[in-house]
Amino acid sequence: LTNINLATDQLRNEIVPGGEANLLLEMISRNSKRINQLINDLLNATRTTELNFIKTSINDVIDSSLQFAVDRIELKHIHVIKNFDKQICPVMIDIEKIEIALLNIIVNAIEAMGDHGKLHISTENKNNRCVVKIIDNGKGIGKEDLDRLFEPYFTTKERGTGLGLTNTQNIILSHNANIIVESEQGKGTAFTISFDFA
Repeated sequence: LTNINLATDQLRNEIVPGGEANLLLEMISRNSKRINQLINDLLNATRTTELNFIKTSINDVIDSSLQFAVDRIELKHIHVIKNFDKQICPVMIDIEKIEIALLNIIVNAIEAMGDHGKLHISTENKNNRCVVKIIDNGKGIGKEDLDRLFEPYFTTKERGTGLGLTNTQNIILSHNANIIVESEQGKGTAFTISFDFA
């Protein structure tokens, strides 16, 4: 890919600006970047990375994940309803990795809902575990698809890679946490993640 990109840049310097050749070179560059992103996603979904555990509030991590998705939330006029346990004990997590995992779930929820959808996010102390629930009122997932949700490359999206939720599950499991998905077609989907307290 590096050689392709270097050759593309060299050709771009040698041709007259404008015209069909520039469009073709732009197409090569754009698809080269897309292939590179697919490879990175694949590696991230299968690689065991070293985690940087920090004691933190899960509520703060959810808020920062939501901030990454704020453009999508505003674009589709999604109503976010937060019900956080303010007294919840902290957790020991790799903040960056958990932000990625939560963001994947949040983005999937937004994409599953139409405009003016409702996204409920809650935290609670349940059975001495820190429990996070992310619930949407989107189109839901059929049982057949639900059983394959975390499989690599499985996707129902037209442009999806099928690696987002695989990566999410790997991150959650690497924290000795659990992730459960419940869904009903036409009603929505609920992700429940439970962590050990710090």
